Amino acid sequence: MLMQKGTKGASLDMPTGSTFKERLAELAAHPRLERPLVLVGIAVMVVGTLPEMSATYALVLTGSCLSIAAAFAILYAVRIWSSEHRAMAARSPAAIVDLLAAAPIPLALAVGASAADARLLGILWALKLIRQNPAFALVLRVLRSERQPLLSVATAFLVITLFASTLAYLAERQAQPEAFSSIPAALWWTVTTITTTGYGDKTPISFFGRVVGGSVMIAGIGLFALWAGILASSFSAELKRRDFLESWDVVVRLPLFRGLGSAALAEIARLLKVENFAPDTPIVRAGQPGDSMYFIAEGEVAVVVGDQRIPLKAGQFFGEAALIASAPRNATVVAAGRARLLRLDVVEFRDLASRLPELLAIIHSEDSRRKPGED
Repeated sequence: MLMQKGTKGASLDMPTGSTFKERLAELAAHPRLERPLVLVGIAVMVVGTLPEMSATYALVLTGSCLSIAAAFAILYAVRIWSSEHRAMAARSPAAIVDLLAAAPIPLALAVGASAADARLLGILWALKLIRQNPAFALVLRVLRSERQPLLSVATAFLVITLFASTLAYLAERQAQPEAFSSIPAALWWTVTTITTTGYGDKTPISFFGRVVGGSVMIAGIGLFALWAGILASSFSAELKRRDFLESWDVVVRLPLFRGLGSAALAEIARLLKVENFAPDTPIVRAGQPGDSMYFIAEGEVAVVVGDQRIPLKAGQFFGEAALIASAPRNATVVAAGRARLLRLDVVEFRDLASRLPELLAIIHSEDSRRKPGED
C-alpha cells in the first residue's frame, strides 16, 4: 500500500485517470504546464518596460503576452469543463486565479488601453506561482488560525498611529507648519517612525515632538515584536501539526502497528520524525552508538553484513537490537533507493516501551525472528 503511494507520486508525469476527461483534467492541473508559461510571461512583461525593447519589439511582446493569456484561457476552460461540479469549480479561489491570468490583458486591449499598459497586467500571472506553492497554504492557515490576535495588534497599531499623529501635529504645527500642517500630513511621519524606517524627510524639532517620536519608536518595536511572536508560535504549532499528520498517515499504514489502538498510534506518531534518504546514502554504520531505530515508510534499505546485503522493505524496521541491548550497531544500513523513514530516538523508545508493552512485545518478536546480524 505504501509502495503504491510512492509509485503514484513518482508517476505524475503521466495522467492516470480512467476516462479521457479525468486524464485531461490531470494534465491541465499539472504545474509543469503552467510554470514555464508564468516565468516566460513575467519575463516578457518585465523586458517590455525597457524603452528600447518596447519601441523595437512592441508587436512581438504584445503577441507573446496574448499567446500566454490564450494558453491560460484554454487551461481554465479545460479545468472547468472536466469538473463534476462546474459552478462550484468556477467560484473556487484556484479558478479565480486562472481567470485573472487569462482575461485581463485581452480585456484591457479591448477597452482601448495601450499595449504597454495592457502588458503590465501580466504581473497577475505571479499569483499562479503563489497558488502552486504549498508554503503559501501554510501561511494562509496560520493567518486564519491567528486572525483574532493579529486583528487586535492591528487595531492597536491604528490607535497608536492616530494618537501619535495627533500629538505630532500639536507639537510641530507651529515650528514646522509645512511638514506638520495637519493630522493627515503627520501620518506619514508616524508610519515611518512606528515602523522604525525613519526616512528623515520629516523630523520633530520641538522637545515635546521628540518625546512623542521616541515613544512612537518604542511602541513600534513592541507592536512588531508582539506580531512576530504570534506568527512564530503559530507557525511552529502548524508545522508540528503537519509533521504529526504526516507521521500519522505513515504509521496507520505500517503492518507492524495494525494491532494497536488509535491512542497508541497517536502517541507513536507524535514521537516519530520523518527523514528522507537518497539512494546509497548510509543511514547507520556498524560500530556507532545505537541512539535510534527506524521504520521504513516508503522505499527499500539494505543491511550490509560483510559481503551480504539483506533487503528490508516498506513496513519493516531496523536498529532496534542496539536499543534493546544498549550496544553499538552491529551492521551498516544504506538506502537501496529513495527511502522515507520514521526515526524513533532512544529516549522516546524507552518511554514508549514502558507505556506500551504490546509494542515492545511486537518488536522483540520481530527481532528474535530475524537472523543474527540483521540490525
